[in-house]
Amino acid sequence: MSELPSFTLPTVFDNPKGWGPSNTQQAKDVRDIPYIPFSKGDKINRIANWISPADTRDQRDGRNRGRRDMVQQTYGSNSASAFVFQAEADEESFSLVDNRGTAVKKIAMRAVHGTRGGARGRGRGGMQRLGYAGRGGKFGGAGGFRKRLGWRDYEREQHHRYASVKPTEEWELVQDIEFSRMRDLSFSVREPQDVGFYGQVGVYDQGYDRVNTRLERPLKVSGSVRYNATASEDPVLSKLAAKAGDVRVFATDSVIATLMASTVSMSAWDVVVNRVGDKLFFDKRDGGPLDFPSVNENAQVPPAEANEKEPASINTASMLAVEARDATFNYIKQVTEQSTISYENANPFNEQNEAGEPSDDNAYRYRLFDLSARAPKADIYDEEEEEVVIGERCLMAIRTEVDGVVVSGQSRKQMFIRALTQHDISAVGAGKALDWRQKLDSQRGAVVATEMKNNATKLARWAFQAVLAGADQLKVGFVARVSPRDRSRHGVLGFQTYRPSDFISQLGFSEYSGWGIVKALVDLCLEMPEGRYVIMRDPNKPLIKLYAVPAGTFEDNGEDDAEVAAAEDN
Repeated sequence: MSELPSFTLPTVFDNPKGWGPSNTQQAKDVRDIPYIPFSKGDKINRIANWISPADTRDQRDGRNRGRRDMVQQTYGSNSASAFVFQAEADEESFSLVDNRGTAVKKIAMRAVHGTRGGARGRGRGGMQRLGYAGRGGKFGGAGGFRKRLGWRDYEREQHHRYASVKPTEEWELVQDIEFSRMRDLSFSVREPQDVGFYGQVGVYDQGYDRVNTRLERPLKVSGSVRYNATASEDPVLSKLAAKAGDVRVFATDSVIATLMASTVSMSAWDVVVNRVGDKLFFDKRDGGPLDFPSVNENAQVPPAEANEKEPASINTASMLAVEARDATFNYIKQVTEQSTISYENANPFNEQNEAGEPSDDNAYRYRLFDLSARAPKADIYDEEEEEVVIGERCLMAIRTEVDGVVVSGQSRKQMFIRALTQHDISAVGAGKALDWRQKLDSQRGAVVATEMKNNATKLARWAFQAVLAGADQLKVGFVARVSPRDRSRHGVLGFQTYRPSDFISQLGFSEYSGWGIVKALVDLCLEMPEGRYVIMRDPNKPLIKLYAVPAGTFEDNGEDDAEVAAAEDN
């Protein structure tokens, strides 16, 4: 009797964080083959993607939007920009050659646009189709080709966005980075390390879970303060920078979240990068766009800015941003005023306070993220061997915010709390939002979907900030004006709770993609010589620009002005 064929089960490696082999589970024969591992939380919509990188939502015609805009793919890997390639040299070598004669061209154009009497018309006032007309027709003129107007396009205002800061002649443009290239970046970060918790945090009042439109609560003005210091002025980050070690990049969560969500941003913003030795400080400007959350930034018609022709209104973009910032801070303090919990370290911003100066009663969490590129050390079948770092080791220290905690028995869940605001649904820039007081309880899904469309940038930044802080919950409150004409009085109408990682997926983003953008910008700035640089979002094009600026740019000249005035008095 012949022997039965044998079957040996191959070694199966489980990858709990994605599809396909992980970085430490690559066989020797496929280790050098590039691939794009998918995260298990991503939605795989197509087997092959034949859309070119230039064919993005920012460049497509509006009629082609829809399903292709909704279908997004996100990837996760341990290397940045592994699949980005642009054949610029090959594209420049091609040119379109038209060998037809002039007479043939005229005949072809006449066949498309019609005769002199009107497009596809017959003589004067002939038959009109598709919005074209001859003499005496609906649109007037002497016939010829006319672009068809869409529904009420003649009433639509042309919104022009302005740069957050105006470059000068002394600024040197280093590089332009298109959003289409940034969307393909990907990087995987290891589990972060905690430096420590500082300050005190409020306990969430669970009575606000029962708030709705029928049980509205007025929003109270808080007397607390929060010192929103930038990274280079943070005492804890400065101490870490003074030590010799692998911590080379320093930033705050708001700056890093802005970079992660940069591909969906519409309004202009800027980040100041200071290269000091081998250290990088990602700073914000005091009073800049990062200090004020935008309102309906991604709406089809966003709020307009005040200009010389129209007087200042309470519904302009800048006034709404200030209102949203104050409402968010008051909401955080109101829902966490039940009691407080002090952490092991005191608030670092209160150490140098003078007598009578208000103190910062907020909580902060400092964390270290590893941005080092890694690769398998040796054979993956040897479980004792680990990954090795490619190049120099690079750690990023980030200051994150802890807005509240939920106490349940012996457990404490950290919360990241923010508030969405509604001003006047009939004002320009309202984004066709539903009235929250009438629809929030009965049509919550429609309200949330509208806000995710109109405020995609702001919600994405909040979600990334919650992930950076390691928060267990992201709680978003709904705060609306008591009267559309009064920006000083608001009411709390409800809330929505998310898991930060799940909320990022709902918005169509990926943590891998966000870290890929940060990793690429960090590597680019580390290659630059020592000095000051500015990363700014172009106000009207889908790209960011990196400028090299003089060392004294954005510094306060108050002391110099006082010295000049004193010299003039003498």
